[in-house]
Amino acid sequence: MSLTRGVVVDVTSSGARPISVSSTIPLALVLTADAGVTAGLHYFDSIKAALADTGFAAATGGNLLKYLKYGEDKYGLIIPLIISVAHVDALEATEKSNVITAVNLVAMAPSLFGLRPDIMGVGDWSTSVDVQIAMVATLDKIKGRGFADMDAIDNADAITKRDALGSRRITPVFTNLNDWNTVLSDTDEYSASIVMAYLRASIDGSKDIGYSYSISNRVLPVSGVKVNREFLAGFQDETDPLTEKQITSFINYSGIRSWNYQTCDIDPIWQDARRVRIFDLASFAVLDGIFWAVDRDLAALDAAQDSLRAFMATLVGQDVMLGFNVYLNLDLTTPTAITNNEFYFTIASQETPSPALIKVTFDRVDAYSSVVFERLS
Repeated sequence: MSLTRGVVVDVTSSGARPISVSSTIPLALVLTADAGVTAGLHYFDSIKAALADTGFAAATGGNLLKYLKYGEDKYGLIIPLIISVAHVDALEATEKSNVITAVNLVAMAPSLFGLRPDIMGVGDWSTSVDVQIAMVATLDKIKGRGFADMDAIDNADAITKRDALGSRRITPVFTNLNDWNTVLSDTDEYSASIVMAYLRASIDGSKDIGYSYSISNRVLPVSGVKVNREFLAGFQDETDPLTEKQITSFINYSGIRSWNYQTCDIDPIWQDARRVRIFDLASFAVLDGIFWAVDRDLAALDAAQDSLRAFMATLVGQDVMLGFNVYLNLDLTTPTAITNNEFYFTIASQETPSPALIKVTFDRVDAYSSVVFERLS
């Protein structure tokens, strides 16, 4: 083929590329098992697939089968599942070290499996401050989120434990939950860290924008809670001090419900766990969506900018965002930056709110007294 004589045809596109947030979001669980199960990371396509694994099915110790059976019976999730197994040990300190190692290993999942787990639950050990520190470190690396069990005896205990945390990646949960254990054929205690992780994953898959929904005020498939908090709809109660400290609790109101969904970040803006997640997942979608434009030409940069605008317009149409503005940041994109082939875009946006308080005021007036005269005339 000649490039200097005749007809030369080329194909290109300056159109916007589709960018979207996946509704299938990987879940990571840190669980314990006896030495018969290989410690480390395991990947499955669903909870059912994990239960069908011959090595897992033979587990006789730890909480591995307990939490997998709970997840399959209650939610039946078909999502990418990463399980980090820690071996049980007669020495509590040794087992804690194994769990911390398993938590740290979750950060390797993207390299090993090409998947970034966005949610992490730690069975029975997330009450430990040392484990919580490992959770924060891992979740910071993968920009995910998790739940820490306060396993508190009262509000003061919960608030004291919560004050040891300060991360937008962690939601503190007041107490654990009770439900029927099909392995023991008896009521058993379940780590809120795992139950809330399953709840988050379940709501994610309920709709294409399920990731943007709050998990507060959702009925949980459990029979009770370990420590009850008094809840009085419309009045001050025992859940209010917990909410003020960003602690998720549980209420009995037409079923056992989750109550409050926040993080323990020091910045009030990022204490809204739903807000954190919307911007996290939007950021990852953009990262994947315009990666192709790196080291291309200026037309590719234009197409990348158009892709960003189209993506944000889609989020507005889906009612995830209220509005947006995509623009080239001229303060950062200086002539020197352009010489260095560096371009900086800013997306100014605001998420659609999820009402946490709806207040109704009854105003007694005399304006309708005429109705009496009409009826008596």
